[in-house]
Amino acid sequence: MEHEKCYIYAPPESNSEERPSKRVRTSKLQSQPQLTERLSTYREVWAQQEERIQQTLENADSVTQENIVKFVAASTTSEGEPQASIPTGLIVAGPSIASHGLFFSRLGQNIRSETDSAYAVLTSGECPNLKTLLKCLVKKITSLKDDGDEHDDLINSGFSARNGPKLLDFDLGHVQMWQDKNETQSIVVAIQDSEAFDTAVLVELVDTVHSWLDRLPFILLFGIATSAENFEDRMSGKSLRYLDGQKFDVTQSDVIIEKLFSVTVANADARLRIGPTLSHRLLDRQKDHVQNVQDFVDGLKYAHMSHFYASYPSIFLRKGSTYTDLPSEAFEAVRNLPSFRRWIETLLQDGNASEVRTLLQSDQSLHEEIAKHIKLGQTALTSLSQAAILFHNIRESLQISPPFRLSTIWTRAAAGDLSGSPLYRETMLSLKKASSDKLKQLLISMERLNMEGSSIDWAKFNQNLLKLVQNSDGSGPLRSQDDVRNDSVRTTVIAQKVLLSKHKAALSEQDKAYSELVAQLHDEIDRYMTSAFIDPQAMFLSEIFMYDLKSPHVEVFQPKPRFAIERALATPHDYLGCSCCDRNRTEEEGVLAATQPATAILYQLFLESGTLINASDLWSAFEAIVEEGSEESDPKTSALIQRALAELRYLGLVKPSRKKTDHIAKIMWKGL
Repeated sequence: MEHEKCYIYAPPESNSEERPSKRVRTSKLQSQPQLTERLSTYREVWAQQEERIQQTLENADSVTQENIVKFVAASTTSEGEPQASIPTGLIVAGPSIASHGLFFSRLGQNIRSETDSAYAVLTSGECPNLKTLLKCLVKKITSLKDDGDEHDDLINSGFSARNGPKLLDFDLGHVQMWQDKNETQSIVVAIQDSEAFDTAVLVELVDTVHSWLDRLPFILLFGIATSAENFEDRMSGKSLRYLDGQKFDVTQSDVIIEKLFSVTVANADARLRIGPTLSHRLLDRQKDHVQNVQDFVDGLKYAHMSHFYASYPSIFLRKGSTYTDLPSEAFEAVRNLPSFRRWIETLLQDGNASEVRTLLQSDQSLHEEIAKHIKLGQTALTSLSQAAILFHNIRESLQISPPFRLSTIWTRAAAGDLSGSPLYRETMLSLKKASSDKLKQLLISMERLNMEGSSIDWAKFNQNLLKLVQNSDGSGPLRSQDDVRNDSVRTTVIAQKVLLSKHKAALSEQDKAYSELVAQLHDEIDRYMTSAFIDPQAMFLSEIFMYDLKSPHVEVFQPKPRFAIERALATPHDYLGCSCCDRNRTEEEGVLAATQPATAILYQLFLESGTLINASDLWSAFEAIVEEGSEESDPKTSALIQRALAELRYLGLVKPSRKKTDHIAKIMWKGL
């Protein structure tokens, strides 16, 4: 029985006194308490915002899309009526290429619902040449109202033997067969990004469509990012004679972003506000990268999700929540907020020690204060938004240059930088200098806004202004005493010195009354905006009804993958957290250790090398580090360096060199 062996495992005796006893958990640990309630609150809050967003997007281009649909309906011809040119729509959609897809998608839905037309969108990525373009067009048109199997049979079989030869897959005869079967009034072909197409492909497309115009009712729509004149310069004169064009201007993406900002962030009924820092970053990202409108909406949605997921006190934004529905941990989370600590310090400085003791010990008393101050904070933010809209409307009605958008004014007001700023003083001074015709436009626009909560009686000011204008004797508008046109400069020469002095011109009774009216309106507006433009982040419980953290948002929407990869390869300890890769334990910072990952070691050698790297020298240096002076070569080392080289090549750091077969070429440098 020598070939059979028996192994007996005897575990070493351990001293039970050395091993600490494990503590038994008596309570259930909740990493995300009341997550279901916070999720339902988030869905309720975001549903209101999403409804406003969808309504704004539908109304943004509604007029343009209605005009295009009317153009398509008017361009349809009756059967047998000849067409000399192709009905063509030139849609100037603006430089935001990312938003063109959403616009043409909504346009297709409107065309299909309101007209009996087939609609297909072609992009430059799927149509590099005319043959591929026709294949894509045939496939999209013939698959609109047919079943999938019937569509495949139509393309693969073509005409039967008795009807003629088999058609190729890019022949428009397939579309003619489909047209005879479905009898649509027109076939609308939309070129989404016409500038990205080769000019020769567009010219050939127009020639081909014109040759089939007597058999197929084509209508062309060209999406243009620059201008219609630039599109005409690209096309040949012969192709332009085939087109019967009409121009349509689309609302630009920056205008849509402003409308979305006003109905979401600056809306008076929003329960959760996005702070000025995060709002400024969202707007800058749209301006710098010219991104899609949907990206802005995604940023807002992610901010709402982050607030309700990461902040436990956000549960207090839930409507109808009572004291009994909330555990004590929610109140402890509120007591740890920075604004709560500042408020407690203020109460102590005022000598309200008993109130502070009650708030720290009684959850019910704290719940009453939370409900009251959340309502007060939301009311204050509503007043701030209305004051920002009023400020923007004043500059727009008085035509003050340079123009400032509402988003810029709101972010500065929410940051506490607008009150008392040069921009504020300039606007209020322009209001005092306004003539009667401009002031009339301002009062009419303010009546249309119907601002609730404002103590200014706009209708009364408008009636008083109308009385003054009707009683005016002159033909021109009334001017206030602060208008520069009422100032005169007097020149006096004394002892060969010229003295200049300003004098007020004599005002009429109507101008004096008008000056008093303007001064009264100026004082009331100044009083209202001074009280409304506060610093929201200094308010109690601002962390609950305002979200202004930029770190998770930047990591998600503006990631830095290359920086993260370079840092992981250069300092693997920052990500692994192990003691073997910690450089701080060594005396010299640049020392490599065999315990580090193979790819990190090879990356350090890669950084120290030149443009061309000798593979044999790299192999020898790697072996010297990994084997640490061992005379025999380990087969595992060969596998490690081959895998590390493959990973560096996959990351795009190196590539094989054509100059020297035993070298590799460096194609990327750190930080560049």
